[in-house]
Amino acid sequence: MSTTRRIGLLILDVVLAVAFGAVGFSEVHTSPIGLLPAAAGPAVAIVAGVALLFRRYEPLAVLAVTLLGHVLSGALAPALPALYTVARRHGTRRPTVLASVTALIVAVVPWGAGSSWGLFFARGVIVAVTMAVPLLYGLWTNQRAETLAALRERAEQAEREQGLRAAAAVEAERLRIAGELHDIVAHRISQITVLAGALEVSADGKPAEIAGTIRATGSLALTEMRELLGVLRARDGGEEAPLRPAPDLSAIAELIAEATEAGQRVDLSTPPELPPVPGPVGRAAHRLVREALTNAAKHAAGAEVRVALTVDGEHLDVDVRNGPGERTALAAAGSGFGLLGMRERVELAGGTVHSGPLPSGGYRVHASFPLAVAE
Repeated sequence: MSTTRRIGLLILDVVLAVAFGAVGFSEVHTSPIGLLPAAAGPAVAIVAGVALLFRRYEPLAVLAVTLLGHVLSGALAPALPALYTVARRHGTRRPTVLASVTALIVAVVPWGAGSSWGLFFARGVIVAVTMAVPLLYGLWTNQRAETLAALRERAEQAEREQGLRAAAAVEAERLRIAGELHDIVAHRISQITVLAGALEVSADGKPAEIAGTIRATGSLALTEMRELLGVLRARDGGEEAPLRPAPDLSAIAELIAEATEAGQRVDLSTPPELPPVPGPVGRAAHRLVREALTNAAKHAAGAEVRVALTVDGEHLDVDVRNGPGERTALAAAGSGFGLLGMRERVELAGGTVHSGPLPSGGYRVHASFPLAVAE
């Protein structure tokens, strides 16, 4: 709470204490109620007024003091702001209910005025209406404060959830970009590595041809990276970047051709006619074959790779396996992100994937996709 607000509340408490204390001081001169002699009434009224200065700290105790002042001298006015404070603090909970009932009984009983039932009933209606005003106002203020606090908490919760959603979206986008960069860089660099190895051992007049293929592969890698960076700039408000069509099953043959041109020995087996598949399945199958070829080039250079696409009922099976080969320097620098990203893509497309070494010393990656997955 700010210093200015504290000073304002203190001034308000002093004003209320003086005002209701003065009214109580006036009451003791005209009220027939009170257990103490009339001479003691002003002093009791002053004490009840001073007690109001502490109503924010101990509302129940201050209400008890003001009610006692009414019993002793007939000064009821100081009990009104005290009752309001109790209702404001505790709302409709048990302390307010007990305090209200007690205050009404104490205020209605004609203390020291004899057992006049007429006076009792006449005071009952007036006192009940008088005390209902601060009581209801206190309850309304309490309900309003709780409603505002709940709305504030909901707004803060919504803001926190929005921040979490934004952070999750940023993290998902970061992982997606990392996966795209990994697919582009790892695949093309592995091809360049295979070609460079072939260039080292080539002695039959092919160095120029191999070098040209290396140059073309490196140029293609740069083009793909520029396309991805163009997409990122477009999302940041730049010009829209041209996009090539998303890869699908038909693009796997082109992928095999690129790998063969780069020096890998790859055998592709497909059905006479490729089945129509949902977009996510086609993209996941293409990425799986590309990642498997990249890993084969890094971990089993020179080994033959067999890629098989088969349709079994309502499932598309993609099987990539390679024999044992030479482990390249790129294999030691692998992060394992490729296999993780491949598994995530397959699962997002509704498929399952299994990978592991073969008894012959090679490696196998097998995925199965349901053909009925909706776009």
